[in-house]
Amino acid sequence: MSPHRRRLTKRRIALIQMERSVKLLETGDSISALTLAGAADEILGRIVARKGKVPRVERNAAYLGSIYEYFGKPRPSKKELIAIENRIRNELKHQDDGRNVKVEGDFRSAAEEMLLRCMFNHFDAFGCYPKSRMLRGWFEDMTL
Repeated sequence: MSPHRRRLTKRRIALIQMERSVKLLETGDSISALTLAGAADEILGRIVARKGKVPRVERNAAYLGSIYEYFGKPRPSKKELIAIENRIRNELKHQDDGRNVKVEGDFRSAAEEMLLRCMFNHFDAFGCYPKSRMLRGWFEDMTL
């Protein structure tokens, strides 16, 4: 076995991505922070769904749909609402048409929101927030 080879759970991988995401936010690299947080969110969201619960992105999408209804606008489909929730993340991760287009958004805010989704998904998947002091400290700063 290679000395560089490791075996990690998906939970551990998501936690590593979340911790690195927080560190990147602290250094001002919100693009990379969002990309890593988005990857962690996908892992944790799928674990939540596998356990028969609703991933945070779907909860957020349902809330967004209710805002459309409140203002008398037609409610987009669940798929469209999820796409809206993931728009900036997906713009950073995918290059569908090969064109060099500009991507505009509040990348820091999107990274923070994605990390919050990760924290809530972790709780829903495992019944607790991550034990990481760094993640807990960041979470407390964001939610208190």
